[in-house]
Amino acid sequence: MTTTAHLRTMFGVKLARLREAKRLTLSALAGRAGVSTSYLAEIEAGKKYPKAEKILGLAEALDTTFDELVSSRVDPEYAPLKGFLEAPGLRDFPFERFGLPREQLVHLLSRSPTEVAALLRTLNDVARQYNIGVEHFLHAALRSYQELTGNYYPDLELAAEQFVDAILPRAGSRPPLQGAPLAEALERWVRGELGVRVDTEALGREPSLRHVRAVRLAEGSPRLLLNPELTPSQRAFALAREIGYQRLGLKARSDVSPPNAESSFDQVLNDFKSSYFAGAVVMPRRTVLADLKRLFRQPRWHAESLLGLLDRYEVTAETLMYRLSQVAPGELGLKVHFLKFRDDNGDFRLVKQLNLSELPIPPGHGGGEHYCRRWLTTRLLTDLAASQHRHPKRQPGPLIGVQVSRFIDGSDDYFCLGLSLPASLEPDVNISLTIGFRADERFQKTVRFAKDRSIPRTLISTTCERCPLEPSACRDRVAPPHLYLHHRIRAEQTQALAALRSS
Repeated sequence: MTTTAHLRTMFGVKLARLREAKRLTLSALAGRAGVSTSYLAEIEAGKKYPKAEKILGLAEALDTTFDELVSSRVDPEYAPLKGFLEAPGLRDFPFERFGLPREQLVHLLSRSPTEVAALLRTLNDVARQYNIGVEHFLHAALRSYQELTGNYYPDLELAAEQFVDAILPRAGSRPPLQGAPLAEALERWVRGELGVRVDTEALGREPSLRHVRAVRLAEGSPRLLLNPELTPSQRAFALAREIGYQRLGLKARSDVSPPNAESSFDQVLNDFKSSYFAGAVVMPRRTVLADLKRLFRQPRWHAESLLGLLDRYEVTAETLMYRLSQVAPGELGLKVHFLKFRDDNGDFRLVKQLNLSELPIPPGHGGGEHYCRRWLTTRLLTDLAASQHRHPKRQPGPLIGVQVSRFIDGSDDYFCLGLSLPASLEPDVNISLTIGFRADERFQKTVRFAKDRSIPRTLISTTCERCPLEPSACRDRVAPPHLYLHHRIRAEQTQALAALRSS
């Protein structure tokens, strides 16, 4: 697919290359072609695409043909740039959001095409080695965007509050509804205001879609298909998410939840915004903030407090924990991180993360390493699996834990609250969810139970392969520390070489 932006960019690159080959300045070429210097600069920057008569004038001024100038062919050295511009997910990527206007990026890439080719080939090799696809890149970009903006969006909070205030008179209750009553109120709004029929049976007839929460069918009479296994709170979230697209005016979107394909950053960002809106509908900011303050005023940690919040909001554990990771930094100024792990037959995978606390996120996912089993989130998965093995017929409730963690080679403490439980639509798969706080001065002043001496304090590493602890000091190790030993040998070699040179 060739976009207008791509055509403008490649035309500008070719024009600049031809001009420089003729050793013409911008003003010299502009004079020959009968255009202004500023207009020519915008063409070369990929901001504008000239009309046919202007292209003809430029071709004559450069002693080339119209067809050659507009041809989509590029020199081999510019092929990596063309591939970059055509790559799915990058075509419409809003680099401006990250402080890098597209024309500046293209300028950098086109200045040294040979070096750029080597760089892009290297990145491509790394992506293949670690199985990094477009979706990984787009989600990494979204995560960076969230972390740059603090993962708290007052405009989305306000939009959710205004919507809830609008539907509550019809729902006939204040404060905001929860669970089944909220789902019923939202469904009435979707049917009446959006003209969308809600179907809770169709997905149940498709075994291959048993893990899909919702599907929007826009053709003909619009329908929203909801998984019949959803709890009332999950149904409310799915409905609120659909409403979010309409209320926020979001166009690029996924029609499946969770999304089964990502084609652009706009889609990924809009899916995130609609989910944020839904979370703010089912767990209103004011109520969550009051509950957080009440929780943090307790002098001692009580696991029942977290269970109480689950019961109060009637939401899934993931919705609760992730919503806390939004309100805590946004309203209380705390530095938080959120981790979601999945246990695939003993293989612990980090499937969702947010890092506002400057936590050294373990690098084990891409390299096949084993996450440190001393982390609260991995320990809870281990404990849950052991409990299920001991009592296979018992339906386990969520395991809740608390821990203060410090990296072996670090000086910062991280106060972590977490829970583990079977996934809602995949009962044979366990997940763990952790919200952690950087235990800085602000945290100590805000959270009274931070001083609770009964809370365990644990030294942790990133992965087993990088851990310097001796086997006798860690009974939780599941892999030998070969990367740590490799780096130690290299360090000893470096030290020995330095000693030789100085002798």
